[in-house]
Amino acid sequence: MKRLSLLVVLLVMLAGCGDTHRPNAFQYKDSYVGDNSAVSGIAQTLPMHDCYKSIELQTSKRPYGLTVRYSDPEIERIEQERLAIRNAATYFTLVQNAEIVRFAFPNRTYAFSRPEMEAWLDIDFSTIKWEKELTDRLNEKISNEEQTEAYFKRI
Repeated sequence: MKRLSLLVVLLVMLAGCGDTHRPNAFQYKDSYVGDNSAVSGIAQTLPMHDCYKSIELQTSKRPYGLTVRYSDPEIERIEQERLAIRNAATYFTLVQNAEIVRFAFPNRTYAFSRPEMEAWLDIDFSTIKWEKELTDRLNEKISNEEQTEAYFKRI
């Protein structure tokens, strides 16, 4: 009986070691560009987080914004663009005063403005309350390559 109890305790402890749960970006909802821990926390929860290197905040004058620097994610250009759109939309939804979001990769930089992205997605980021709302809207727009390329031709 002692061995069975010990085995159960060990299995429970080991099960906890395998937990790879990442925090949810929406825990940072209503943060500001000047909140470095929130802005960098968001970067660590988004797609391409494993390539995240650093973040620079533009807080001294408007437009307020941020630049996230990444190493090369080694993915196709269209997938990188889709992920950049998703990540920018997430920043605009979570960071109240973010007006410009840039993603800098070794060979390419993407820049997004809140008004342009809101117009393209036909949404007001400040009204998004749940991650699923944002994800559903993004999936509608970037589900095919033409929609994604259309966005980058606009900006």
